[in-house]
Amino acid sequence: MDTLEPGWQAASVHADLGGVTLSYELHGPEDAPVLVLLHGMGAASDGSSWRPVIPLLAADHRLVVPDLRGHGASGRPGTYRLAEMADDVARLLDLLGVGRAVVVGHSMGGIVAIVLAQARPDLVGGLVVEDSPPPPPASAPPVDVSPPYRPGGPEDYDQDVRPAVLRETSQHDPAWARRLGEITVPALVIGGGPGGVDQEALSALAARFPAGTMTTIDAGHTVHGARPADFVAVLRDWLTG
Repeated sequence: MDTLEPGWQAASVHADLGGVTLSYELHGPEDAPVLVLLHGMGAASDGSSWRPVIPLLAADHRLVVPDLRGHGASGRPGTYRLAEMADDVARLLDLLGVGRAVVVGHSMGGIVAIVLAQARPDLVGGLVVEDSPPPPPASAPPVDVSPPYRPGGPEDYDQDVRPAVLRETSQHDPAWARRLGEITVPALVIGGGPGGVDQEALSALAARFPAGTMTTIDAGHTVHGARPADFVAVLRDWLTG
């Protein structure tokens, strides 16, 4: 990726993690505190979805922005468990020599960030979950996880991601949710207001983190894309507080 502002260090490269190739971008000074930005699920969601906030953060943070497996320019190995995505990110950070980072995840990426914090607490010094779907209540109807329709031609992401991820995120009481109390680092949940995920459920999610707080920005599901300046202001206040 081209440098977007004078003085930025940026790279768009691939890492062979032995089983999957992960594409990622680096922005900001090499010696700055590290922020890892994890995107949501779908054809419009890869590392590039963070571009509205990258110029606002890269002056004083080292940004690691991967395409998760099955998305963007990363590999499509055909298996898409949340634990595998989290392990990909952990191995990428190990490869880059990152010892500690604040991990920010949007939607599906927020759950991947949670799983990463549980699996590798040594890597995660802080956690930000942006409008990620909490487990549904027991009374919720089942989610359709039927095989995807494939219209033919090139696809922006592997359509098999959706049913695989929904099988995990739609469970009433998944393991990652039962273990939220293990994440003792500061945790921030950012909700998108009425146009986003159920805000009461997000508030309950935030309360299950021992050091969790919640902030709502009335922007809909993709807060960082719709209101990047407000998103970054909330993030910076939390980082310094």
